[in-house]
Amino acid sequence: MILHRFKTVTSTQSVSRELAEAGAPHGTVVLAEEQTAGRGRLDRRWDSARGLNLTFTLVLRPRIPARDAPLLTLGAAAGLAVAFGLRVKWPNDLVTGEGRKVAGLLAEMDTVGDRVGFVLLGVGLNVNQVSFPATLPNATSLATISGPQDRDEVLERAVAAILAWSEHPDRLTLWRQRAHTLGKHVCIGSTEGIATALRDDGALIVGGVPVLAGEIG
Repeated sequence: MILHRFKTVTSTQSVSRELAEAGAPHGTVVLAEEQTAGRGRLDRRWDSARGLNLTFTLVLRPRIPARDAPLLTLGAAAGLAVAFGLRVKWPNDLVTGEGRKVAGLLAEMDTVGDRVGFVLLGVGLNVNQVSFPATLPNATSLATISGPQDRDEVLERAVAAILAWSEHPDRLTLWRQRAHTLGKHVCIGSTEGIATALRDDGALIVGGVPVLAGEIG
């Protein structure tokens, strides 16, 4: 693991993009204590308590077609779920068995023709924060679940899990085993029903309809 550690950045995604475009190798990590413009999925702001949690981006250089890139995130999420005793909520959240959110993933891809050039996999992981604002009523952390954590050790475990599972041939099987979403009634945009299966291309089957992108409401 090549680690770039910062006190403050605009976002780890932005810094890692600059490094990736300059040739940073597979497995490069950009970690920041504070982001002034951190973002999650759907361009939402990502806030994290300084000095308590982990906010980092991992540069991945898989030799795969661009169409298979979404599977990297599913594999990474499944690997993280196993590493920390969590469940996966489609498409990219890590939650407790009760559905409280511990982490979120954000993937951005650069392509070369129809192949992946690199993927920037951002991770926001609640580690030692035990008090959350009222705007995050469903948030929790590893410390709340199992006591205070060594953040450097958590980072090593997290990166190792992502690298081991993002391209693992059994990643979807593992995702299904760790799924929090399957069997539940969900609403994704205009599609509503029971989430019955995860298709091999990463689509969630909801009421018999495949959904490739969106967020569970």
